[in-house]
Amino acid sequence: MSRLRIGLFWAILSVGLEAIQAVFFGGIFQAHDSFVIGALVFGTTSAATLAWTQLRTPDQLNIAWSKQRSFLGLSLSMTIVWIAYFFALQIIEPAVIFMVFSGLIPLSILAVSRLGVPEATTPHNGIEKIGLAVIGLGVIYLWAITILSHSGFVRGGLPTAIIGLFLSATAAISLAVMMIYVHRLDRLGIAPIAQYGLRFPLYIIFSLCAIGLGIDAKGAVDTQNLAVVVLVGLVVIAFPVFAMQKAISMLATGTLATITALGPLAVFVLQFVEGRVGYATATMKVLAIYILGALLAAFGGAQATTRRKVSS
Repeated sequence: MSRLRIGLFWAILSVGLEAIQAVFFGGIFQAHDSFVIGALVFGTTSAATLAWTQLRTPDQLNIAWSKQRSFLGLSLSMTIVWIAYFFALQIIEPAVIFMVFSGLIPLSILAVSRLGVPEATTPHNGIEKIGLAVIGLGVIYLWAITILSHSGFVRGGLPTAIIGLFLSATAAISLAVMMIYVHRLDRLGIAPIAQYGLRFPLYIIFSLCAIGLGIDAKGAVDTQNLAVVVLVGLVVIAFPVFAMQKAISMLATGTLATITALGPLAVFVLQFVEGRVGYATATMKVLAIYILGALLAAFGGAQATTRRKVSS
């Protein structure tokens, strides 16, 4: 199997598992302190992958430490993604946050490519450009209806809506930046399993501080129930992150960002299957626009990839 196909497999697997997590397990995770879950899920998996790397290929950690700017950029951008996305979910309808987040990732990669960053790739053809333009239109429309209070719940007035949208955009931009750092470290010979472990030190430190301050405390902790939640989290939270890490090392940033933009479509399909599609009318309209753009962008990227394979 070619490197491209393997990368596509990991990317689609990541998007699918994240959609499953959002639809079927979102309520379970919201009932617990998110920082406790994050610290346990990412703390254990990060420690395990770093220990494995130290035993098998210690040179990779030495290389990462010698490139402290890229290492810190990877960890800091990942930390900002999780913190911004989590707080955005507390104040704006999750469907809105997920669409803004997913849509702005490929648009952020495109913007960064205009700045001359070599790791940020441009659209392959006109179809993909049109798809990204439609996604951009959908995101703008979504911002507008959220500010006007037509997209669903907002825990507050106009200032709260703006803050929530800003946090969602911050998370998306940070994820695009993280993709770039992953590509840089990959070129240096640092494998996905090592990079996974290197992502989370700052996030774990922040989570422990947040736990101490009780920022997302939900009352008394049922240890047995929490253990079950953490085990589920290893499958639908940690593993999708690792799958995305594998995909980033095999795919161009633009291609991966386009696949990531299909996330809201996966969530919508799963909610439809489950019989629980409860979006506001205005959100349903913008979802249709967004999905059209995401499908066009994905089709354009796939078409370009197929032509390159045939010509080679």
